[in-house]
Amino acid sequence: MDTFWQDLRFAARMLAKSPGFTAVAVLTLALGIGANTAIFTVVYGVLLRPLPFPEPDHIVQLAESYQTLSDEMSLTAEQLELLREYGKLFEHIAGYTDVGFNFATGNEAEHVRGVPVSAEYFQVLGIRPALGRDFLPEEDRADGQRVAILSHSLWKRRLGGAEGAMGQKVLLNGDAYTVIGVMPAGFDPRANSDLSPGVRAEVWIPLALVAKTAGSGENISVIGRLRPGVTRDQLQSQMDIVTRDFRVRYPNVVGQQLIMSFRPYQAMIGAGMRPFLLVLLGAIGFVLLIACANVANLFLARGSSRGREIAVRVAMGASRVRLIRQLLTESMLIALAGGALGLAVAGSGLGSLLAMAPSNLPRLSDIRLDAWTFAFTLLISILTGAVFGIAPALYATKTNLSETLKEGEGRASAGVGRARLRQGLVIGELALSLVLLAGAGLMIATFAKLMNANPGFDSHHVLTMQFWMTGSKYNSTREITRFYRDIEQRIAALPGVTAAGVVAAGLPLERGGNNGVRIAGPKESEWISMDYREITPGYFQAIGTPWKQGRGFTESDSEFSSPVVIINEAVARKYFQGQGSLGKYLYVSGVLCEVVGVVGDVKSYVDQPAEPTTFIPAAQAKLGTSSLFEAWFPRSIVARTTGNPLMLNQALREALAAADPLVPTGAVRSMDQVLAGSLALRSFMMLLLSIFGGLALVLASVGIYGVISYVVSERTREIGVRMALGARPTDVLKMILTEGLKLVASGVVFGVAAALMLTRLLEGMIYGVSMRDPLIFVAVNLLLVTVSLAACYVPARRAMRVDPLIALRYE
Repeated sequence: MDTFWQDLRFAARMLAKSPGFTAVAVLTLALGIGANTAIFTVVYGVLLRPLPFPEPDHIVQLAESYQTLSDEMSLTAEQLELLREYGKLFEHIAGYTDVGFNFATGNEAEHVRGVPVSAEYFQVLGIRPALGRDFLPEEDRADGQRVAILSHSLWKRRLGGAEGAMGQKVLLNGDAYTVIGVMPAGFDPRANSDLSPGVRAEVWIPLALVAKTAGSGENISVIGRLRPGVTRDQLQSQMDIVTRDFRVRYPNVVGQQLIMSFRPYQAMIGAGMRPFLLVLLGAIGFVLLIACANVANLFLARGSSRGREIAVRVAMGASRVRLIRQLLTESMLIALAGGALGLAVAGSGLGSLLAMAPSNLPRLSDIRLDAWTFAFTLLISILTGAVFGIAPALYATKTNLSETLKEGEGRASAGVGRARLRQGLVIGELALSLVLLAGAGLMIATFAKLMNANPGFDSHHVLTMQFWMTGSKYNSTREITRFYRDIEQRIAALPGVTAAGVVAAGLPLERGGNNGVRIAGPKESEWISMDYREITPGYFQAIGTPWKQGRGFTESDSEFSSPVVIINEAVARKYFQGQGSLGKYLYVSGVLCEVVGVVGDVKSYVDQPAEPTTFIPAAQAKLGTSSLFEAWFPRSIVARTTGNPLMLNQALREALAAADPLVPTGAVRSMDQVLAGSLALRSFMMLLLSIFGGLALVLASVGIYGVISYVVSERTREIGVRMALGARPTDVLKMILTEGLKLVASGVVFGVAAALMLTRLLEGMIYGVSMRDPLIFVAVNLLLVTVSLAACYVPARRAMRVDPLIALRYE
């Protein structure tokens, strides 16, 4: 222990004697460690932080899939009941789904997210209401009492936070529910998943009542809490039994395709973000490696200048092991100082990082610096100290005693091995930088392609506003249509509005509803899943969808006229093969509809082809179908304007409030904002990879600058001799730049090879660009070469000004 403290004090004194060296090394590491800490904090918060439930590792999610499909699927209410028969491995098992409610008290209404749950849901999670109680088994029945549990925020906002609110009546979609409990502040496992990212649940009701409120009980997620001691192998064996029994029970539905599976509940959270976040963590790890290489080069240079000091200590009896330990202590001090400063960098940069993050990043509230962050920073600081410290320490202590003591005061020959190591480190820096620059280039090109991609309609000058009607006084298609017509007329009369319409079941560029469709004819097709929208006559003009064939909807397309449907080109191409689709018939939601028009393809996802889509007149829509889709996708007003659409934000709200103040409204957005939102994740990736690539380029250029500067200092005498023998300054410049160019060329070769392999990790994120796009690779190579040669030019220019007389006396 005494020798440890002695090494520590000596290391601190030696670093204090070289404040410039120490500051550069600490700042370099602080950038690398701080950036890694910030990204790790996001990854840990989204993917790794244990859920805020007792023994969260005992909670699993159950699902079914099919051998021919990779996606997991929700279960039905009947399957949930059957799973209870196999419940010996579970303490509790429960189902839940996700719906929307129009929540009203008095004369005020708002739309909130709701989670119908079975009676054991809160026992599975191990959470109890902060006030009141949870659900009783007898309440989880179709004829059970209408009871509700509220979120803490909704209770405070709408019921004044009064404890006497227990027993109070509230309206959910027009039905009266009795408040029986209030959950703890911040509770909402659904907001922490990909299923409803960025949307907080506000109300919980018994699952058996879902048919009364949302029209469906067939999309149920199932979770269970394992009994103590139950292993994953035991659970898998049980799931195999369930799979066999389900195949026997449902032979006509699933045949031999159904597979029951499970995964930890934690694994469901942030699963969609996992590939993106891991790519970012790997990319910022490259930046740290580049920083380590830079600091290692600094220590190699410092080791050369300390050759005589080390030789003297060897002569006085110091062992090589003791010297290596001493030098590693200096490395560790630098690394720990860099880690401490890196924590400050991470803390100050985390807010900006989260501000850039897409709004659908799950578990945002769980992203914070904590003990695990500190532990991670300490760990990578120690590893960093070892990575950049060990090689310089080994080279510094590998000394020839007699030759070193004969060298000039304070100097020792660098040695071929040490020079090659420094060059190798710089080549590695350049190669890693090229990988990051290539990744950033691919993401920039992807983003540019997506921004210029044709979504199938003119997104400029279009304003949208969400609203919900379930549970309002409009309890028939006729009344809803009358309300649509009223708000359309009010909005169309606003100054600057050229067209207005309404769409239900989803906007373009966002996930929307789909429905079963069958092609009518002599050989009727099987049921086909197609995207489904309910629209008013003014919708296509308002949204800017190009017209291809036939006619649009008119006021005469009503509940009293023959059912009609408009299809997009994707339906016409895929199912009518150019034979002419007008006058053909489709069964949509079980209703035989005549095709009266064809419109251009409009994308739901800008990076994917348009899905086959059917449009039906809102006046002919089934009330139950409309209510069902509204549980997941709000209705939207669409208005085309002559100027900036956002200037009509308040006017749009006032127009709907004038029509009916009890109809809840949601977000008001321009379609350009909707487009930007659909690209938010790629924009985030592009921005961060560009920052990482830029940081790597700066660090690599500093590294090559340091190596070439050291080459110049080592060859000062040689340069003087050359100039004394007649070499021109331009010859010296060429010689030094050639040294640098060799390093750059080697870095480019290794970097291109690595980039071709590693950028494949971005394959699912790239759109409209080849993973080996020659223009991108040429561009990033030119950038790297230009910046690197500029870094070489500064010391090379200095070499041109060497005075031969002074250089010949240089030792």
